[in-house]
Amino acid sequence: MRMVCTLALILLAACSKEAAVGRGLVDAGVAAPAASCMAEEMAKRLSADQLRKLARASDGSSKTLSEMSAADYVAAARRVGDAEVILVTAAAAAYCDAL
Repeated sequence: MRMVCTLALILLAACSKEAAVGRGLVDAGVAAPAASCMAEEMAKRLSADQLRKLARASDGSSKTLSEMSAADYVAAARRVGDAEVILVTAAAAAYCDAL
């Protein structure tokens, strides 16, 4: 029984993390279907600390993601200073855009 409760808490935490990432992406201007798709991958592959770094970097731009050029995106990604964040975010965006 204890194992079941522990597993349930882990799954709940993962769902909460994914939902928070999705809300953050929507708030940044990503369409809801794409945000949901991207959030799933980003929540799995990035730590809470990496996601906070990404949120802080996004706060520095007055543009939404849909208004950003490739150069704007690279500049925002560089502010994160974490290659894995850049890789995971770009891969999730490319994958979800292709669906």
